[in-house]
Amino acid sequence: MKFGKNSTMQSNHKINIACLVINVYVDDRFGNINKFINKFKSTDTNDQNVTTSIYILRKAERKLELSQDWNTLSIIGYEIDDLTDPFNLIGISQAIFRFAAIHLAKNGVFLLHGSAAILDNRIICFSDDGDSTAKTLGSLEIALTSKQYVADEFCFIDIKNNKIFGYPFIPIHVRSIVKRHLKTTHDLTLPITNYKQTRAGNFIQPNKLFHLTTGMLETLSYVHFSEKSNALEKLSPKDACKSFKFCIASHIAKLLHPELDRMQFISMTDTTDIKIISDDVINEIIEKIIGNQLVSEAIQKFTSYKLTVSEPCQIVSFLRAEI
Repeated sequence: MKFGKNSTMQSNHKINIACLVINVYVDDRFGNINKFINKFKSTDTNDQNVTTSIYILRKAERKLELSQDWNTLSIIGYEIDDLTDPFNLIGISQAIFRFAAIHLAKNGVFLLHGSAAILDNRIICFSDDGDSTAKTLGSLEIALTSKQYVADEFCFIDIKNNKIFGYPFIPIHVRSIVKRHLKTTHDLTLPITNYKQTRAGNFIQPNKLFHLTTGMLETLSYVHFSEKSNALEKLSPKDACKSFKFCIASHIAKLLHPELDRMQFISMTDTTDIKIISDDVINEIIEKIIGNQLVSEAIQKFTSYKLTVSEPCQIVSFLRAEI
């Protein structure tokens, strides 16, 4: 417990995200956020020297502030303690994970912009190469077959052991178009959850649909839709490297450049419009934060594919036939 700058009592949490320890200070009036942050706590963090800090502060204006040295993040808002509102929960989660990603990358632990599940005992992550789509939809398609899921949107991979994992208390984001597809094609009605349905779609506790798991990543798949051709193409090392750079840099890019995010914490808006992240932004993050050598090491640990389909139900059949 400590006092904030304006004599407000704050709870101090020492949390562990993918072995990065962060001091998190939360306004005591945010009871739900304090409970949420506690889910990241670990018993082995007490004696570690901590150089990164997050402040979650109660003030009128919603905003995110990252210090110039990137060691301190402030998440600021007034009515942000209602975590059944996905603009609060996802906004806070995004900020925390992306902040951690900046500091984890140099150790070979990357935050993937992708969603992962299991098909035929293999973990497949559907990822973002800048032009691909259907990350969540792809993971749901294969999980409906296996009933095993890793994570939606926030997947970490440790390239030392090639382990991919997520956090089970982060919901799956099911947009309206995906919800309609699940109902009409798979006769799946989404379960009732604690989260409010918003214009951004539905947010589903993953354990209400699947068994949650972790393990070794075998395949990165970048899904593209086309009415003209269907194919599963193994990427060359050059193309795999370029796609993976986007996959591991895009979350960080959205913290450094919030206007690039489709679902925005500050304005509480969501859009299906594509936000273009330039190659210059991606390359700058790779050079300053991650390093090309780590990228080269990482893409040797799994196989990368471009999957082109005309409709979502082809995803499972293509992956089963070709991988």
